[in-house]
Formats: sequence, structure tokens, C-alpha cells
Amino acid sequence: MKLPFDNLLSFHAVVSFGSFSNGARKLGKSQSTISGAIKNLENELDYSLIDRSKKSLTLTDKGKKIYQLSAPIISKYYELIQVAESLHNSDTSKIRIGIDPLIFNDDVKKVLVAFSEVFPDTELTVFTKPSQILGQYIHNHKVDIAIGNPYHKTELSFNIDELFKVNCSWVIHKEVSTDSDLSTMRLLLIDGCESFVDISSIAKHNTWILDDTSTILDLCLAQKGIAFLPHHLIKNHNRRDELITFSDEINLFGKQLYASMFWPLHTDFTRQHQWIHNKLRNAR
Repeated sequence: MKLPFDNLLSFHAVVSFGSFSNGARKLGKSQSTISGAIKNLENELDYSLIDRSKKSLTLTDKGKKIYQLSAPIISKYYELIQVAESLHNSDTSKIRIGIDPLIFNDDVKKVLVAFSEVFPDTELTVFTKPSQILGQYIHNHKVDIAIGNPYHKTELSFNIDELFKVNCSWVIHKEVSTDSDLSTMRLLLIDGCESFVDISSIAKHNTWILDDTSTILDLCLAQKGIAFLPHHLIKNHNRRDELITFSDEINLFGKQLYASMFWPLHTDFTRQHQWIHNKLRNAR
């Protein structure tokens, strides 16, 4: 036994909308076409679905059963059509963004929040990684765009558009700034720091490299070392008054990074990418 789906759609429409004429109008077909489709369905089933002895549309007992069973199937079919149309009408249904943790300031977070409201049907995946890893992700097509420092040491090439500046400094807990031998004190660094910190000049220090800026800040507040951190992270912390900028050691200098959007060569922005780009440029 075969049940052609168009015939089942015709039957469902006629019953749902109360008449052959209403069902035909809903499906955009002629009444004779709808009537023929239901008759073919009945022939395939080898029993009647509609009691044609009645003046009003009346289902047989078997017709009621078929309608009840077909309703969830038809509903899922129309749901599928809506999703397919939504995917067709959007530039992309899913985008992947990489963000360097040093760049992940309040402006970037606000843009992501606003993105969820402007593009509610777009799936978003965010990777928080150092810029050199994001460069590899771009090269390997693991992310569509990245927001970070594209001027790290690499042989890879990207499209680059500078967005805003991020100031970074060495900071230390104020209670240890005058009581410790700062020349050998532990340095707390973010993973990927070698792209903007001269590691060779601070080789005498014990160094801890971590992949989370919040952990670095917590260790610094716990007086476990000197931390290299972006100003925006320090400014928003509720214990920021316990930290001071450190510049007494000759090899420890602050740094100004250019937060940029970078993406693969020979590719164009989608509508969503362009929106993120414009919002970040306006935020600076």
C-alpha cells in the first residue's frame, strides 16, 4: 500500500477547513483536483474516508482515524517548510566567531547581546582563544571571523580591519609592591602572550601561562605574581583598588593592542558579519 503525500495533504486540508472548496483554496488548487486526490487516496486504502451520503462534510469512522493520525505528520511538514524558508531567506543560519580573551571587553559583549536580538534565528558559536590560535582556526575554516590581534607572528595572511585599541599593563597587588624582590617575582601571562611580550627579556622570572584572564586576575589579587592584563578587565573588577600598575622593572612595559576583525582572504562578509563589524567600529 502506498499513500501519496499530496493526496493526504488534500484530505487533511478539506477536513481542517470544513469543505472541498475551502481546502482547495488553502492549497491553491482547483476543487476538482482536490476531490480527485481524495478519491485516489480512498482507492489506495480500499475504503471510504468521507460519507458522501451526507450533505455536510462527514467523515467515516476510518476517515476520522486517518485524519487523527495524519494531523501531526502534516503539522511537522508545515513546520519544516517554515524552517526551510527561514534558512533560505537568511544569509547564513550559523556563524562561528573567535575572540581573543584580551579583546573581550564590555563593548564586544554588548554587541553579542544585541546580535541575539537582531538575528534571533542565527546560531552563534564563540571560541575564546589567543589570537595565534584564532589565526589557525581561520586558516582551517573552523571560524568565519576572528576578533583579536592579527599581527601575531605567523606566515598566514588574512583580511584585516582595525576596530579599536586595547591598553594592557603589568599590575601587582599593592601590598607586595614594596616588600618583595620584584626582579624575580612570578609573572602571570595569558596563553599566546609571546606575540606581544618579549619572553626572552623576562626569562629570569618564573612564569605561569594560563588560558583564562579571570584566573590570572584572581592569582594576582592573591599576591601570587605580577599579571599582564587589559585595562577593561581590571576596571570592572570589584577589587580593582587593591591593584596598581607596575613599571619599576626595566623589562616590564605596558602594551597597546589593536583589536581587529580578521577573516579569510578571498571571502566576503555576510549580512551578520557586516553588522558585527559596523557595531564594533561604532563602539570605539
